[in-house]
Amino acid sequence: MVLMSQSSTDSGFSADSWTTGESSRKSWDSGAGGYQCDADGSFRCITTLAGHSGHVSSLAVVGGLIYSGGSDGSDIRVWRQPDMQEVCSFGAGEGAVKALLVAGGMIFSAHQDMKIRVWKAVPGRSEPKLAAALPTMKDYLLRCVPPKNYVQVRRHKKSLWIQHHDTISVLAQGVGNVLYSGSWDKTIKIWRLSDFRCLESIVAHDDAVNTLVADRAGFLYSGSADASIKVWTKIGKKHSLVSTLKGHKSSVNALAFSPDERVLYSASSDKNIAVWERTAVGDEHMAMVGILRGHSQAVLCMATIGNLLISGSADKTIRVWMRGKDNSHTCVGVLEGHRGAVKTVTASVEAVQEGVLIYSGGMDRLVKVWYFAPREENFDFHNYGSQPTAASTVVASPLKWRFESDGNFQSSPAGTACSTPSRWKFDSISQVSSVAPSPARLKSLQGNESQGSASNFSKHLERNFSLEFIPDLSSMAYRGSEALMLHEDVMVKLRERQGSG
Repeated sequence: MVLMSQSSTDSGFSADSWTTGESSRKSWDSGAGGYQCDADGSFRCITTLAGHSGHVSSLAVVGGLIYSGGSDGSDIRVWRQPDMQEVCSFGAGEGAVKALLVAGGMIFSAHQDMKIRVWKAVPGRSEPKLAAALPTMKDYLLRCVPPKNYVQVRRHKKSLWIQHHDTISVLAQGVGNVLYSGSWDKTIKIWRLSDFRCLESIVAHDDAVNTLVADRAGFLYSGSADASIKVWTKIGKKHSLVSTLKGHKSSVNALAFSPDERVLYSASSDKNIAVWERTAVGDEHMAMVGILRGHSQAVLCMATIGNLLISGSADKTIRVWMRGKDNSHTCVGVLEGHRGAVKTVTASVEAVQEGVLIYSGGMDRLVKVWYFAPREENFDFHNYGSQPTAASTVVASPLKWRFESDGNFQSSPAGTACSTPSRWKFDSISQVSSVAPSPARLKSLQGNESQGSASNFSKHLERNFSLEFIPDLSSMAYRGSEALMLHEDVMVKLRERQGSG
């Protein structure tokens, strides 16, 4: 499905008129419809993870583990790939989780109770341990006496400037070992990760700060319910405003960079995704060059991976957009399945060499995992870095599932935050759609007659091959070592055939 360009009377332009001028912004309309996919690839929901008693507001994926935080305030749940089993939960009673970030070997969770909690893995324990709550008691005691450290937060109330005084909505990691937090109190706070000290507080917007994203050049972009995007950079010891981007008619809910950071996407309650491009390489100034239309309600979350943009909306759908080499954008799929607004999305290619896993959480209390197999010539597999979004982040960590001669999976590296087994019997995997070699690798293994025998092919699988988690391949059976893909009941089995020649 290719997006239809609107006529010039609707302020839209054809694909040939892609420029950066104010009057030539391009508008794409993806049209209506349900689950859709064109020849660019195929989509499938491979599993649904249930367990939260409230809506799922944040997701993070790292080291083969999926972290999900919810509004119920009961805990943060951890799910293991590829069998998608829940392996542990932590943080019970700490309040509704609004954002998750994994950085520096630690897990950061932002809460409705106005605190940031830091979790660390403990050897011998499955659940991470609470290491700190920000602001720390040490930081509080150092600043609580001088009156100058207090700011007016309400008509008759003052608070230390290091404290948020409303829900913390977003976390983002910046260059220089710093953490940014944004809040409904309209401020951004900057924290030093080495000692968790609050370095600075910025009164950033006229309304709630909903989203933050930092680039590698040191610029920080903030999106707000006041419908603006602001660009900040550190000058001396303090951050200063360098630019304000306006173009949305309603709240800015999510920001995401393309991996090359040349394109910034902003999602809004006005149902649109604005596309911004840098006016020069390394420049903080951005110009709006297009609008992605298709969602029928507010766009709440986004993630980027390679040349794909994934957006989730209050209309209960997820849209996948592909950026072309000419910077045009095509909607290549609309994913339906959630029964409530989609609050958070993220994506990963770590477990899939030639495809993308999309993770989504929604108001229906569910986490869904989707598989997308784009055409290799269209998808940029070599530039797939994902960017933090308003409610989620991906930390790249190569993870593949290697076939072992005893009929097990061996994962490498193991998960970082929960001490869980890294080996599973094939027959125990009941929620994964299928596991198979990538088509390119199969072709290379079967490319000549000397490798055509069952025993030789089995040895290649055992010794040299990394089994990839590829849900959308057709069912296959190999003589010798038989890999039987049963898509119907979503199980994977491998049986070693005795006496094969």
